Amino acid sequence: MRLSDNKIIKFLNSLASVILVLYVFFLVIKLFSSGAPTMSNSTRDYQIYDVIAKNKVQDQVSAQALDKWFNNIVVVQPTNQSLIHLRFKSHSELFSFPAILFQISQLIYWLLIGLIIYCIKKLFNSFNKDEVFTKRNATMILFGAITLILLPIIRWITQELFINCIEKLHLNDSGYLLQNGTGLIGSETLVGLALLAFALAFKAGVNMKQENESFI
Repeated sequence: MRLSDNKIIKFLNSLASVILVLYVFFLVIKLFSSGAPTMSNSTRDYQIYDVIAKNKVQDQVSAQALDKWFNNIVVVQPTNQSLIHLRFKSHSELFSFPAILFQISQLIYWLLIGLIIYCIKKLFNSFNKDEVFTKRNATMILFGAITLILLPIIRWITQELFINCIEKLHLNDSGYLLQNGTGLIGSETLVGLALLAFALAFKAGVNMKQENESFI
């Protein structure tokens, strides 16, 4: 039985095509839609998740806080993780240098996600054509692994530029102090490293296969 006749491979190939189309639709909306509510009179709205937002007026810590920490059965530690909307009110703000840096970084992050989806699509498309152990597939897996490793790094840079943009343009009227809530290493890093090891093993297998075929 050929791999191209496998129903699961056909389904995954079709699913990857649908996801790729949805991603293109998502990217077009992000690029050409302001994203801001009409009533806000904003030129453009960006949303960033997992930003640490702390009240500028901090409550004093209770004297019993330490006792609660050791004696309570359920201990709650607020993380202050927030979804932050940044609304540019004018084109001068939108096209200022800090804003452009942030927007470029955000676009790179979106494109990296698209690259992963594209690699998955090309990989299943090759499987659907009975092309498995090829250098192109090994390259696709390698690119996908490196991109996964880069995602948390670009996300961290994007959030840094996001907060820097707010500070440089003096746009923070929220009453909160904003800090970067992401790390340079995330779950994507671990998956990417595992996939990178698989990609290198896959590439070695492809080279060995081609050497055997040339020897025969």
